[in-house]
Amino acid sequence: MHDDAARAPRATIGLAAGGTGGHLFPAEALARELQARGHGVVVYTEARGARFTQALEGLPHLVLPARSLAGGIGGKLAAAAVITRATLAARADMKRRGVALVAGFGGYPSFAPALAGRSLGLPLLLHEQGTRLSMANRQLLRFADRVATSFADIGGVADAARGKLVETGNPVRATILEAAQAPYPPLDGDASLRLLVVGGSQGAAVFGRVLPPALLALPEALRARLQLSLQYRGEDADAVAAQLGEAGIAVELRPFFDDMAARLRDAHLVVTRAGATTIADLLVVGRPAILVPIPQGGSRDEQRGNAEALERLGAGWCMREDDGGFTADALAARLQALFADPSILSAAAAAAAKLGRPDAAARLANEVEALLGARPGMRVVRNAG
Repeated sequence: MHDDAARAPRATIGLAAGGTGGHLFPAEALARELQARGHGVVVYTEARGARFTQALEGLPHLVLPARSLAGGIGGKLAAAAVITRATLAARADMKRRGVALVAGFGGYPSFAPALAGRSLGLPLLLHEQGTRLSMANRQLLRFADRVATSFADIGGVADAARGKLVETGNPVRATILEAAQAPYPPLDGDASLRLLVVGGSQGAAVFGRVLPPALLALPEALRARLQLSLQYRGEDADAVAAQLGEAGIAVELRPFFDDMAARLRDAHLVVTRAGATTIADLLVVGRPAILVPIPQGGSRDEQRGNAEALERLGAGWCMREDDGGFTADALAARLQALFADPSILSAAAAAAAKLGRPDAAARLANEVEALLGARPGMRVVRNAG
């Protein structure tokens, strides 16, 4: 091929992500989309992020020192020193690789690479996974050329900066996209009721306290139909499994499910935390959920915002543990009401699917290329379709 498209230079993109799956998985999805379009990529993360070896497989990456600014004066001074070292290391790496743009995905480890990119005059694209701008993204907002959001309505953004916002959705992993091809499973007659309970990356001890008595309180006929997949890491896991089994509930309890996409695909209802990656997966696959946000309080109450947004949009139900709303009695009543009227679950599944953005990675890559195309001398080939 000798046309302009074949000769057009491709850019190298730096992706900065915190050390949790909620930050790293969307960065991975964008990185693989950019690679498919012929761009080079490099992921900047910290030690926790480097442990996601499967997510980083085949992706050049650099592990940087990182430390939160939380704490007193001494802690902030120590964090500033760490950020300075990380910024200098990221800057040197970006110059060596010829990075043309930085995309930041939040978390305090993303701060240094973003600053390094701006010190080199590179465009900065931020991605916000939640319904409210995170602390790191709020601090970087002034430097950003564009902020891609997962939801149409985002809190924590001043009116003067709203012109930078563009809704792309939250990119999800390839296995989730495959699961999204399956329709919501029918709930007819005496068919099995598949319930998936997931504590999230930080676990959820409260699920171990609330879920067993809630399920035991259900009518015997309903318990006999339940097929429960329970991700739980508590020390009493064996006792919980035995207690549920003796009550006639078919339960598979594991500390971690490595086939989460398939379990999500098959579920009639999910009980889970309300992290941004979890929300994105639920919406793309189109599954209703009871959402139990991690209590955080104040402006950092991101999970509560996510859960309440899905409830407003008809895709799930928010049950807060910090206001006493997530109890065994309340959960039993909720489950019984939902399973008694399958049309409620089907409607919520449809609402979730309508909100899902399976093309989020492509949308986000388009924004990257749009910013690159705005730079003099940079020709970018857009992916067909």
